[in-house]
Amino acid sequence: MRIALVTLLCTLVLTASGGIGARAEGKADVEKELKKFQGTWTFESVEAGGKEVPAAEFKGITVTFEGDKYTVNKGDEVIQAATQKLDPSKSPKTLDATVAEGPNKGTVILGIYEISGDTLKVCFDPEGKKRPTEFKGESGAQTLVVHKRVKK
Repeated sequence: MRIALVTLLCTLVLTASGGIGARAEGKADVEKELKKFQGTWTFESVEAGGKEVPAAEFKGITVTFEGDKYTVNKGDEVIQAATQKLDPSKSPKTLDATVAEGPNKGTVILGIYEISGDTLKVCFDPEGKKRPTEFKGESGAQTLVVHKRVKK
């Protein structure tokens, strides 16, 4: 009986520590992914509701990532500020942005992202109703944005 109890306790400890290790590994993956975002990015293209947005409408707009926060600016004007939560373990990778400043304050924007070198592709539902499953700025609220990193 005593051996069975010791075996059970050892199994529980090993299982729990494996869970902690998995969570720590997941957190490390998120931290690693967040580092890829850091810096300032321009808007290269925008497709919303199935239509290309004219470049003149987003000219001069940038997004700057600092830690898990980002700010969208047009010159000195803050258009939107939010905190993002990434999940790089999903396919496609997901993000949830909680808007802190701007017209959609309080909204949680559901999105997917793909980052490769100096190109960031984000597809999202600005109304926070449905997470996209592919990178298309389809009809409705879904928006696809391609960003390029600003070189220092």
